[in-house]
Amino acid sequence: MLGSETVYMLAGDHRWQWEQFCDERAIDRGRIPEVKGLIVDAFLDARRQSGDVERSGSLLLDLQYSSPHIVRARQAGAIVGTPVEKAGAFPIAWPTDAPFAAPPPGDFVKVLVKDRADYVPAVREDQFGKLAALQQWSRANGAPLVIEVLVPRAHEAEQTFEEHERPAMLAQTIHDAYTRGIEPDYWKIEGTTSASGAAVVDRAIAERPACRQIILGKAADPSLIARWFATAATSASASGFAIGRSVFWNPCSRLLEGTIAASDAVDEMAATYLRLVNSWLEARRDRERRAAPLG
Repeated sequence: MLGSETVYMLAGDHRWQWEQFCDERAIDRGRIPEVKGLIVDAFLDARRQSGDVERSGSLLLDLQYSSPHIVRARQAGAIVGTPVEKAGAFPIAWPTDAPFAAPPPGDFVKVLVKDRADYVPAVREDQFGKLAALQQWSRANGAPLVIEVLVPRAHEAEQTFEEHERPAMLAQTIHDAYTRGIEPDYWKIEGTTSASGAAVVDRAIAERPACRQIILGKAADPSLIARWFATAATSASASGFAIGRSVFWNPCSRLLEGTIAASDAVDEMAATYLRLVNSWLEARRDRERRAAPLG
């Protein structure tokens, strides 16, 4: 199971993004599983190199393109979760008519939801209803639940949205979920460089002390991610990260285009992932140093 204290999740469950990439370049979609296998190779390599990854690392992989690699990773001792939502769907939709007929195929489950408080009330209620059903299923099977919340920007100015409006909207989504009994093990959320924005989200999550937060990556540059980590490190509910494209998109894209060897792609991904782990650890150490009494 996912650890409650720290989570270093390598999120490789992307589906429609790879389909679009392949279609635009006339690359056979049949090569997408190849990419998934290399992500697993990179994770297992990092796991061999790092006790932190061995203790707190995990993988998020989709069944559509990753099924044999999920089996392989779990046989190697890795913690692996799977998404349950239909890729790219809004509002939330399930890929089958009976999504909860069988137990979860992995160690935890993840769902992505887009939400804003100004969405049509019926849409929001339908999504919250689906989340409640998902939670019931995950709990019945002892599988931790990760709810990823994206708050799309509409007409707002980008800077104020990133620093203030998005955190406030995210906090509202979390509060509204709690009032409906939806209390995931982890909220997978967008990071912010605003200390006040992070505090708003942290207070919202802390309404249910057992719930935690992990920072997603949005394909951002490592320098920006490090700033998100530094801000998140001040939050009591912060437990780590769930990042994917910032680790694998560049090397795996080059692999599919034939400009890099598979072994080099694996090495590059493992090194990037380990740098993210070290970046998180350094952010937490900085917080502890600042909090330590003088003298």
